[in-house]
Amino acid sequence: MKKITIFSALVLGVSGLIAQDGGPVREVQAVLAMSDGTRRQGFIQNANDQALLFATASGGQGAPVPYTQIAGEGLNKAIFIEERAEALSNARTQFNAGNYAEAAAMFGQVARNYAIILNAPQNFASEAFFYHMESLRRAGQYGSLLQLAESKAGQTVESKLGEVYQHPYQMIKLWGMLGAKKTEDLKAALEAYQEPVLGEAKLLPAPKFKEMPPADAAQLSYLRAKVYEAEGDTNNALDDYYRAFTLGHGYDPLMSKLAMGAAMTMQSEDPALAKESERAVAEMQSLAFTFSKRFGTDIMPEDIRKYAQRPPLPKFVAPPKEEKPAEEAKPAEGDAEKGKAKEKGE
Repeated sequence: MKKITIFSALVLGVSGLIAQDGGPVREVQAVLAMSDGTRRQGFIQNANDQALLFATASGGQGAPVPYTQIAGEGLNKAIFIEERAEALSNARTQFNAGNYAEAAAMFGQVARNYAIILNAPQNFASEAFFYHMESLRRAGQYGSLLQLAESKAGQTVESKLGEVYQHPYQMIKLWGMLGAKKTEDLKAALEAYQEPVLGEAKLLPAPKFKEMPPADAAQLSYLRAKVYEAEGDTNNALDDYYRAFTLGHGYDPLMSKLAMGAAMTMQSEDPALAKESERAVAEMQSLAFTFSKRFGTDIMPEDIRKYAQRPPLPKFVAPPKEEKPAEEAKPAEGDAEKGKAKEKGE
């Protein structure tokens, strides 16, 4: 288990967190488009489920502005905050560069600094908190995810952000269960994504997943593999790891990398490999070679790296040719004519 954790950390490229703390803000400049067609410029000083606390002058006395008075339907209220792009810029740069540990720290800091707007509809502090969690997931730091997702700030992702965030938020909760080692809870939660086991489906070694985007199926396959691995079901665990890195290959390279690493770690502990079974060695070589060509060998442990070579192709042996029975000798044409004449004479 320790080796799996170390290899996963290497696969994900986890590095130290970098915090950039500008300090919590007391107010944020904003423009509100009102339902009556007017516009109000000022400063948001706080927010709850019913209204903004809004002041027309910096540091002035704020007054409630109910959301019902602001233009827009549902969560799509006409609240414009100029600081949004600048506040998220550095964290987004790190996220897009794949520096997820650094991005997690920066997004988390934005969420803390702008906590006064967490309860406003479609606010960027909740957006930052979502990406704080997503960055931690991509960095392989699952341990705190469930606690974060269930925190008050995490709940604003569900209540204050739009539909596009809801499915990824639920996926983060599943990864949080993995990080919290709540295997039974994770197993139960995964059932919602699986087809019912009825009829011929009972003959399958594992339930099929429902129709979904390949990137989602890759994540769920990996998570289910972890459940099988915890239960000691090596065959189904390996099947799901293979499924995860196959589905993730073109849609989620990070997921593919993680699943291949987990599969190699499991296969490296196969007793048949220690006995140099031809089948086990060939399987390990095939997996390690594919991984090395896609992601390199630098992050592979030495005991796995030695298998990163193209497995020998099986030699084709042609089946022996069957000897045809010798044909009976045919009489020469002249002899045949003589035979016919003789028969007529008789």
